[in-house]
Formats: sequence, structure tokens, C-alpha cells
Amino acid sequence: MFTGIIQAVGEIRALEAIGGDARLRIGVGDLRLDRVALGDSIAVNGVCLTVVEFTVDEFSADVSQETLQLTTLGAAQAGTRVNLEPSLTLSTPLGGHLVSGHVDGAGEVVSLAPDARSTRIEFERPEAV
Repeated sequence: MFTGIIQAVGEIRALEAIGGDARLRIGVGDLRLDRVALGDSIAVNGVCLTVVEFTVDEFSADVSQETLQLTTLGAAQAGTRVNLEPSLTLSTPLGGHLVSGHVDGAGEVVSLAPDARSTRIEFERPEAV
């Protein structure tokens, strides 16, 4: 589970095709990996990915073809900046709300409109969602 609050901005360092899927190598910017272990989850642009390798300043995760097709990760390439959030622990202050990080479908932005200091975004969703 995640709060949906971005904790760091990282960057895709490499994308390697592996049997129709991909392995992303992601530089973590200011995100600390000192408490990360293999198998932990990190949300990348809101998508829950599993850490398969890591160093002090980057981690790698395998991404399925479905995830590539249904999320912004499908357009990712070396140099693409991504939002990062490690998964919650029982001692993590929430500060936001709970989100699962698992994708059920892809919508389409149909309009953007100024709304005071914000932007109102209207989405169209697939019938299945």
C-alpha cells in the first residue's frame, strides 16, 4: 500500500527488453534505499513495482507487457523522470490516503480547464473499469 504522496523524483537509467517484458533500472534521486530489501515494492509513477536488484542510488524492477501497455511506463525511456514512493510500513505516518498501486485500466484525458490555482482534469474510462 502507498499514500500517493511522492517522496522523490527519480530517472529511468535503462530499459532492457526481457522476453517480451522489460527490466527498468531507476535512479532514485533523493529517495533513501537504506531500508529497502529485495522483493520490496516501490511505486513508480503510481505503479507498484517489485525491487529485483538495488544499489545505494538505483533499483531495478521487472515490468510486465500488460503494465507497459496500461501505464505511462510504456512510454518510458532512458532519461524519463519518474515519481517515486516506497511502500508503507506499519510505522509510516500516512499524511495522505491509501492507494494500492495496482493498475486496472488506462483512461484518456478528455479535457483540461483552469480552476483557481488548480487544473480540473476530466477523464474518460474504459467500460471495464
